[in-house]
Formats: sequence, structure tokens, C-alpha cells
Amino acid sequence: MRFGRWSLVLLACASALSGCGYHLVGTHSTLPEDVTTLYLDRFQNQTEWADMDQRLLEALSLEWVRRRRLTMVDSRADADLALEGVILRVAVSPVSFDDNGRATEYQMTLSTSVKLLDIRSDEPELMWQDLAFSRRTSYLVDPNAEDYFDRQFLAMDELAQAYSAALVSSVLEGF
Repeated sequence: MRFGRWSLVLLACASALSGCGYHLVGTHSTLPEDVTTLYLDRFQNQTEWADMDQRLLEALSLEWVRRRRLTMVDSRADADLALEGVILRVAVSPVSFDDNGRATEYQMTLSTSVKLLDIRSDEPELMWQDLAFSRRTSYLVDPNAEDYFDRQFLAMDELAQAYSAALVSSVLEGF
């Protein structure tokens, strides 16, 4: 009798989990099954960070290819979906200092506005949007080191990669 109760409890839990949409992160997609191609538009860059749009385009392209849910295409006309965005802000702020008051750690923040459009018809349909999608990263610096400014470029690449992974997950999983 005791085994019977546990079986019922386990069966109830399994039913509840399967009915609530539970899934492992990165394994589920809320996109319709009939969309197969994506055009990734270069984000408009409204900042003074001249190459952030290029770094972001490269990181996003690699992340979409890695996920394998959609095939990337070179032309908007060949795509089912288009991902568009605007880089609104890139900010760098010191967050920790040495005994002499020199910054030893910075935080870099990337803020964007992004939307995914279904472009299969004459009138594009908004499928997903986030007007304030952002990510940040921190990086250490030695104010006396020769690679002081190189750390900022490395942080830009790291931030673009983290941003891309989070954005693709949000688009595919719908949250």
C-alpha cells in the first residue's frame, strides 16, 4: 500500500510538470515550427562606440548558428524572420579603486532595443520585442599595465557574447 501512494505522488508530479510547460533551458522554442530562416540585421549604433555593432553582429551570428534552430540567410528577402535592434547605450563605470584612488575594476553595460519580426507577408508581424534588453560585465585593470586599454576591448567581446547568449535564449524561449 505504501508503494502505491508514492507511485501516485510521483505520477501526479510528472503530470504537473509535463502540463506546465517545464523544459530545460536552451531546449525549447516558442517560435512556430514553420519558420526556418533568419536574417540578422546589423544593429543601429547610437553610441560613440564605433565597433560595438560589428562585435555584436558577429557574436549574435555565432550564437544563432550554435543553437541550430534557425538557418541564417544573407538576404532579408530569403528569410522568414528578421532580428533588428538599436544599440542605445554602452556605459563604462569604475566600481572599485586602489589605495591611490585609481580604478582597478570597471563595469561595462550594453543597452539595446530589439525586435523579432515575421517577414513572410507584406506586412511584418511583431513576434517578440524588448525595448530595454541589456547585459553587463565587469573587468579588472592594472592602471600601470601596458594592456590597460586592451582590457576594455576584451570586455566588449565578452559582453557581446554574454548579451548574444541571453538574447537568443529570450527570443527562442519567449521570456
